[in-house]
Amino acid sequence: MKKHKIWQFNEFNKEKAGQLGVETGVSPLVAGILLNRGITDAAAAREFLYGSDEPFHDPFLMKDMEKSVQRIWQAIDGKERITVYGDYDVDGISASSLLYLFLKDCGADVNTYIPERKSEGYGLNIEALNSLHTAGTTLIVTVDCGISAVKEIAGAPPGLDIVVTDHHTPPEVLPKAYALVNPHQKDCNYPFEHLSGVGVAFKLCQALYKYRHADEPLWDKNTEFVALGTVADIVPLWGENRALVKMGLKKMETTQNIGLKALMEKSRCPEKDITSENIGFILAPRLNAVGRLEHAQLAVELLTAQDKARAAEIAEALNEENALRQKISRDIFLEAEAMLAKQEHISTAIVLAKEGWHAGVIGIVASRLVDKYHLPAILISIDGDVAKGSCRSIPRLDLYKAIDANRELLVQFGGHHQAAGLTIKTANIAEFKRRFTQTVADTLKPEDYLPVLNVDMLVDKNYVLDIPLLNELKLLEPYGSSNPAPLFAFKGAAVRYAKIFGAENTHLRFSALYGGQAYQCLMWGGAENYPCMYNGAEADLVFMPKINVWQDRESVNLQVVDFAQKLTVYDYRREALDKAAFLKGLMQTENDILVYVNNKQAFLEAALCSENAVREYGSTDKAAAIVFYDLPETDVAEAAAALLADGIGCTLFLLYNNNDYDNAVEALFKRFPNRLHLAEAYKKMAARLKTQVVEDEAELMAACGMQEVYLTVFEELDFISRSGGKVSMLPAVKKNNLENSPAFKQAEETGRRIYRQYRANMLVTPQQIAGGRGI
Repeated sequence: MKKHKIWQFNEFNKEKAGQLGVETGVSPLVAGILLNRGITDAAAAREFLYGSDEPFHDPFLMKDMEKSVQRIWQAIDGKERITVYGDYDVDGISASSLLYLFLKDCGADVNTYIPERKSEGYGLNIEALNSLHTAGTTLIVTVDCGISAVKEIAGAPPGLDIVVTDHHTPPEVLPKAYALVNPHQKDCNYPFEHLSGVGVAFKLCQALYKYRHADEPLWDKNTEFVALGTVADIVPLWGENRALVKMGLKKMETTQNIGLKALMEKSRCPEKDITSENIGFILAPRLNAVGRLEHAQLAVELLTAQDKARAAEIAEALNEENALRQKISRDIFLEAEAMLAKQEHISTAIVLAKEGWHAGVIGIVASRLVDKYHLPAILISIDGDVAKGSCRSIPRLDLYKAIDANRELLVQFGGHHQAAGLTIKTANIAEFKRRFTQTVADTLKPEDYLPVLNVDMLVDKNYVLDIPLLNELKLLEPYGSSNPAPLFAFKGAAVRYAKIFGAENTHLRFSALYGGQAYQCLMWGGAENYPCMYNGAEADLVFMPKINVWQDRESVNLQVVDFAQKLTVYDYRREALDKAAFLKGLMQTENDILVYVNNKQAFLEAALCSENAVREYGSTDKAAAIVFYDLPETDVAEAAAALLADGIGCTLFLLYNNNDYDNAVEALFKRFPNRLHLAEAYKKMAARLKTQVVEDEAELMAACGMQEVYLTVFEELDFISRSGGKVSMLPAVKKNNLENSPAFKQAEETGRRIYRQYRANMLVTPQQIAGGRGI
């Protein structure tokens, strides 16, 4: 089920927003969003919205930049062989391609080297350094790696200089390279430390150009490569990064790079109005896929290709690799979910390890687990005595520090606040899992595990979201880390016409009526919420408004990211659901949950959950999640209303179903027999007592399928005699009207009442249960 999220409404000062809007030429709404993001003066707002005439900082402010530039020009002028040594992700691929093409244009003898993920792993390795040096390389320039390669650089062959350019968190002990260019170094004076790996490589290109062209403006070519790596590596999209990505996205529309054009064509990426979302969901996955499954050198070959036919061939291969990567990711995700299903409770952190998992794909799966459970996740691929892990985090946990606290158990690791990679001996995995989980538990508070949505505007019902507004919001793009797309909210929208869609039926589509205006809504990955999106459901929605184009007509669609209801009813009454398995899954992930049943003692015998989580119907104890497991004899809507009496909302799961109804009705008529049941039972009893004359009550009831009330009715009608636990037929039994039995009249009345309630509890709509309530 969907993870509870905290909605934080960022109210802005309307007077200040109006003034800022006048000064910058935008609406008060857009100005208010800028205020919410800490942009309060007109100059900063204009630069954010429209860019700057001087968007770049002086590259020579970066530590060791001049030293690096002098050594590289020395190599170019001296016809030395230079190798650009990169990483196998999109940031490393784009950085390698950018620097290679720049050095090639400078006349350098240059090649590229990307380590093979499985056999070599991340970063520098001594075998590769020796091989490159033997082949004639005298200068290596790293991109997007190297800052942690202390041992590798110390073990490099004599005569091989190494210039490190990187953006990852530097360790306490730095490698003794020829030069270290990394804006995160403590003694680096560069004013913007959040560059990606390709961003640092771009600054190196600027410095190299400026060194020989002092009177010319800073170099600004190939920014489309910078946009690729910067968006894909999820670094903050403000400051210099924002300028680079904005320029790069625009440049993509007219790029002359043969390989990038081929990739855009094969992947059906838009050629106009390209967004960071297009990079994140279309281009980047294809460049990443080849590095995950095969060798990322092929992606560098694509971006540096000079032949159109070869570029088209590689682009098609990357498409195929991406499809294979998706399949492998799905398989590993299902295996990880199966492993989690065996745990009693899923909390604190997820650490899973398995032999044979593809090391190039587990990072994607770890990200999916973080999205689903909002817990830090580490997936480890075991390969004999050594294993490799990919780590992803939630915002409140500094993943690098949490791993560093347990570094003595690792062979090596590297990364940053939200993502990391590690190598570990297989024998240490269990202890690392225990200690890492404890580190996370000691670091985070309970509220840190709750995802937060920062809502920019609660839309008034009289306000219509239209195309001009959405066009103006484009001024805030590109969106990404630290500059997310603005979120809006409706309060009390009416949901209609929900439908599941997608190749694997994982997405949700519905209509939302708000203020008399109907909006089409999409919720990616939201199919599991279909049971509570019934017609007429009232819900608060948080969404990103999008422009949808269909047959050249534009309309406003809402991409819903979360919803809330006073009582969220997940209705599984007519689903073919494994109730026990479903309940177990809920118990794993819900910390505040109660299960309501008819008979607590009987339910506990199934050992589905602990005793303190079980209540019988009639209790009014409340929890964030309530499960109606058995078909209740009391009114479901009234029970739900009692749970909401103090105004605290919850999620209600209706798990009883048609099988429960059939079984309950059958059991009901055994407890409260009608005329037909009594007649059938009387025939069986009379035949049995005719041969045995006197029989034990318990044995007679078992043989005839009767309960105590049957004997009471027959006794009141003078059909039988009961004494000392024995039953016998009375002589000369006369006909008697059932209405003359008080027990029958009471049983019939009670049975009919409960039967009607059973029927009502199966037919009542979720809307009636929720009482038509919104927040």
